[in-house]
Amino acid sequence: MTEPIDATQASTTGDARRIVELAAATNTTMSNQLLLDTLRRNAQVTTRHIRTDFVEVATATTVLGYVCRQRKEYVALRGDDPAWAQEVGRYGTEALAVEALRMRRA
Repeated sequence: MTEPIDATQASTTGDARRIVELAAATNTTMSNQLLLDTLRRNAQVTTRHIRTDFVEVATATTVLGYVCRQRKEYVALRGDDPAWAQEVGRYGTEALAVEALRMRRA
């Protein structure tokens, strides 16, 4: 029987260790994908308004992408250069577009 692991309450300092310990205690198979998804879920991002309709989204080490407002939509663009960034999706709010960039796989 596989028991789901809920890592949403894990602290940012001990996420991987907590997940491994929880998996061992519940006899759940660990995978690199599970670890990556958990770390991605807890990633902290910052936003910087370049213009009123253009926002840079970044972690402490890298630029994830940009959010551009086009009429009533917010377009999430993945990449560190706005000229070459690829569209991830269109969202109703800026917060959803930022979240899409934060959760997007590299």
